[in-house]
Formats: sequence, structure tokens, C-alpha cells
Amino acid sequence: MADPPRKQIDDVPTLRALAHPARVALIEVLAMHGSLTATGAGELIGESPSNCSFHLRQLARYGLIEQAESTDGRTRPWQVVPGGIGIGIGTGSAQDAEFTATAAAVNDLWTARQAAAEAEWLRRWPAEPAEWQAAAMSTFTYRWLTADELAAYQRDAHALIDRYRGRRGLDSAPPGARPVRVYVSAFPAGPAHPAGPGPGPGPGPGPDTGPDTDTDTDTGGI
Repeated sequence: MADPPRKQIDDVPTLRALAHPARVALIEVLAMHGSLTATGAGELIGESPSNCSFHLRQLARYGLIEQAESTDGRTRPWQVVPGGIGIGIGTGSAQDAEFTATAAAVNDLWTARQAAAEAEWLRRWPAEPAEWQAAAMSTFTYRWLTADELAAYQRDAHALIDRYRGRRGLDSAPPGARPVRVYVSAFPAGPAHPAGPGPGPGPGPGPDTGPDTDTDTDTGGI
């Protein structure tokens, strides 16, 4: 069976519904745990059940989350919509200045949470078991790529992440697994190179002159 498509947010009202710190936090904990009630989510993000219930209903109103199956018939758990969510830049109202500004505000929230999560990991890294210290990673580098090469890199990164697409929520986790935060970002950092002698070495072994930093850590998308 084919995986459900990702919900692309391409309108301002839906994007505004996400532009709130508590709602971004709720999306994250639902993505990590699979499904949660307002009470369970509130314990994880430091909000009251009533506040969480309000924010969850707003997220559901705009189609970003949905009710999950209740295990006891009494509780009301929620989950991220199948396929996950993304911001649909490039078509329709996504071209509008208001959409772009709202998308930037949402991205600022995600980026701040990512930075905080990685900083927290680095603080507790020394106390982690050796196998998790060795397995985790964080890398930073610069490479000169064409637009086509960057698009291919994006496809490769998604393919690697999609190997574990079914591992959403505790119910899908094998014994010994932990929630792993994966964050991938690759974008042009400056102007294009002027016409020169031609492309350098392609993918494969070669001299590495980029400022790589592999600091045994790593964290990404919903």
C-alpha cells in the first residue's frame, strides 16, 4: 500500500493556525509519541490540559491533526494526519507576501526548538551510554552544488529518512529503540559562481576542504 501523501500547507489561515509556540510543541510531541491525549501532551510540553485541548482542537480544525483510536473508549487521543505536514512553498497563495511572512514566523519557531533540542542533547551527551554517543551525529559543511545537484541531494536525504517511515510512535518501535530527532537543512548560502574552468570532482572520494564538524550528535521533519 502506498504511503499517504504529506499535507502541504499552502494557505495563510492554516499556516496562522500553526504559528503558535504551544501548537508547534504539540505537533512535535504527537510526531514523537504517535498519539496523545490533551493531558498526556500537556505533561510533556508544560501546558495545562485545558490549554492543550484548545490548541489541539484548533490544529484539528485546520486539518493538521486528527483524532486517534481510543484504547479504552473514554479518552480522546490525537495524532498528526497520516503522511505528516509540510509548508507548500511555490504554488497558489504560497507566492503571497503574507504567506511568506507567516511561513517565516513558523520557521523561526521550528528553528528555535531545533537549536534548544540540540543544545540539550549536548549537555546530557557525557552521561549517555557509549553506543548512543557513538551513533548520534551532527555535521556542518559547505559544498558548491548546482541546483540539479542540490535537488538530487534532497531526494537522497528523503529516501534515507523514508527507510524508517513506518517508525512513527511508540507502537512501531522495536525493542531498545529511542525517539531520534532528525533535522536536515541544505540551501544556497551565497551567489552563484561566475563562469569558470568547469565543474570540480563529482560525488565520491576527493579532497575535503569544507569546514566539517562531526560532533557526535544529530536532530528534523514532521
